[in-house]
Amino acid sequence: MALLEVKHLGVGFHGADGEKDKTAVADVSFAVEAGEVLGVVGESGSGKSVTALSILGLLPYPKAFHTPESSVRFAGRELVGAAEEELRRVRGNEIAFIFQEPMSSLNPLHTIEKQIGETLTLHRHLTEKEAKKEVLRLLKMTGIKNARERMKAYPFELSGGQRQRVMIAMAIANHPKILIADEPTTALDVTIQAQIIDLLMNLRKKLDMAIIFISHDLRLVHKIADRIAVMKDGRIVEQGSRAKIFENPESDYTKKLINAHSDLKLHNNISDDVVLSVENAEVRFPIKKSFWGGIKQEIRAVDGVSFELRRGETLGIVGESGSGKTTLGTAVVNLIKSGGKFLVKDKENHIIKRESKSFRKTVQIVFQDPYNSLNPRMNIEQIVAEGLEVHCPRLSANEKRERVVKVLSEVGLETEVLNKYPHEFSGGQRQRIAIARALVLEPQILVLDEPTSALDVTIQAQIIDLLQKIQQKNMLSYIFISHDMKAVRVMSDRIAVMKDGKFVEIGNRDQIFEHPREEYTRRLINASI
Repeated sequence: MALLEVKHLGVGFHGADGEKDKTAVADVSFAVEAGEVLGVVGESGSGKSVTALSILGLLPYPKAFHTPESSVRFAGRELVGAAEEELRRVRGNEIAFIFQEPMSSLNPLHTIEKQIGETLTLHRHLTEKEAKKEVLRLLKMTGIKNARERMKAYPFELSGGQRQRVMIAMAIANHPKILIADEPTTALDVTIQAQIIDLLMNLRKKLDMAIIFISHDLRLVHKIADRIAVMKDGRIVEQGSRAKIFENPESDYTKKLINAHSDLKLHNNISDDVVLSVENAEVRFPIKKSFWGGIKQEIRAVDGVSFELRRGETLGIVGESGSGKTTLGTAVVNLIKSGGKFLVKDKENHIIKRESKSFRKTVQIVFQDPYNSLNPRMNIEQIVAEGLEVHCPRLSANEKRERVVKVLSEVGLETEVLNKYPHEFSGGQRQRIAIARALVLEPQILVLDEPTSALDVTIQAQIIDLLQKIQQKNMLSYIFISHDMKAVRVMSDRIAVMKDGKFVEIGNRDQIFEHPREEYTRRLINASI
């Protein structure tokens, strides 16, 4: 008998007054053996997370409900409809959960020691002294450096990779039989992703633990899963061994996920005109000041970086978190104080001063998280037209609306979105809106800061295809900042590899990927393949 058996699972959510009930998951069945890794893949809204939360009864009941035939049996015990006391014994003790975003899952007011220790005292009834010793052991086991000092840290004092390791330490604290990992590597750098995957696989062997690994990234699932279930619209459309899914997929949807980036082609329409020249760019952040306010210690986030960007060219900038990628991008757009020489030219090759109003029109930025960068109190027409209010005040209301409608059409959105608000859209649609907001001023340079990092692979492909078409049409120049080496390879003409605030290597795409000079570059590439 399998350790976990899910049979005919159905999940719905009661609608508001007058609205129909919404079905999120329908007739889902799978099993997990002891020590096995089951990969669950699919796009956002496919029902992956709802299925996982159903196992431990973590849905918002009574708004959520299960269909009568639903069954989730763990070690012979039925969990659907089980008493809360029974579910509490299973949660965190026998089945543990790693949530997608550790920053929102960890309590910002409590130290790491207190949060992990709480699990130990609650489930294993350890004393304060015993819990402290066990927390230290768990942090060391999950690869946290300077574990004794980190115990006293708060979540905001840790990097994304460190926070994810803390979540894993909490999850394995009680030696669970099953670990459910919901998108545990989504926003992490490729090298950190590889470290987290290696850590999970090592823990699996040490603890003889089964893992349900939920992801939209088939590449990651291919690395670790014994079996794979592919979900779409709340149903499993295909499941089988890793070899079967990747070598002989039956479902068209599975084939689409596997081939998401394969048909994207890179254009070569590049001018000789240099639109951006950067010499010895520097950004420093003070971390220690004297009593009188003088700077005693500082971090050089960007340290003497120089490059040129031609019209129609895409320069990809890659590197791990903390390498200075985003800081350099915001320095180019003049959003932070920076040193060095930044020379920008318009269509007629006239030099534009960074302090001028026309600079803001010429150089625009698309941020990583469109949900946080779009004003939730403004509708889409107001968001996209905001730049026109500042830079093109002489345009009439009708002319502004025409510009907004035109640019939204360019990014694949219809006029019915004008009066809607950001929360009414998917992640991919919000990113299209963010791109439209940048394009409405007809810029020459776009800084794209991780524009696809949190999107499903098929949505990533759509956004990349959209960006390439817009670039060809308008002869735009891009600075494409990302830790996703696959996306960088598809998008970029040249690639700069950044580490500790410096460019350690820069060259054309084929040179970087096929003949990298630096060990750091090779490590980034190997981690992504």
